[in-house]
Amino acid sequence: MTNTYRDVGVAGQQDEEDFVDILEERRLSSDLGFALRTFSPQLHKGSPPCSSAELHRAVLESQYLRYVTKEVAMETGSREQDVREEVCGILGEMSQNLQLRFIRLMAYMMTKVFKMVFSAIFVNVEGLNMLQQATQENPVILMPNHRSYIDFLVISYIMFSYDIPVPVIAAGIRNSCRDEDCRRDTTPLWGVLYPTRHWF
Repeated sequence: MTNTYRDVGVAGQQDEEDFVDILEERRLSSDLGFALRTFSPQLHKGSPPCSSAELHRAVLESQYLRYVTKEVAMETGSREQDVREEVCGILGEMSQNLQLRFIRLMAYMMTKVFKMVFSAIFVNVEGLNMLQQATQENPVILMPNHRSYIDFLVISYIMFSYDIPVPVIAAGIRNSCRDEDCRRDTTPLWGVLYPTRHWF
């Protein structure tokens, strides 16, 4: 039985002719040429580019984070400096530094794998055009339904294929605390830090 991957997106219950198989062209052209093609996504207009270090510093210096760090320290009986170090550790795990050459390498490898695993990957082009417009006007967070663990790989591959900024993936981030009380005490920090990410 062959596998197909369909990105329903905005299309909902629309007919199959509204979908395009992005692997069809990949089977007829060079995988290396696809990975090395010009990739020029339009970034979010309201957010000037900044490095991971600059974003890291901005989060740590934010007034809101200082307030929450102090509150967590008081509630848990920990030193504020210890809580802040925990925050730095979480930020380190969440930080990213997307390199175009790495994206190209992954595009090449995933093309090889997807052509072996799937008979087709159907996407709704109209929905992707709307997503592309949305990423230029607003920060966007994508939330796959996780019907499989390959979701985030397929999403990144589709975004690269259509010149949409490749998302930064927050998945499987672990808490380094082994003690159950420690895990419970540091849980509030996650809710503070997640919204500060630049996803594109």
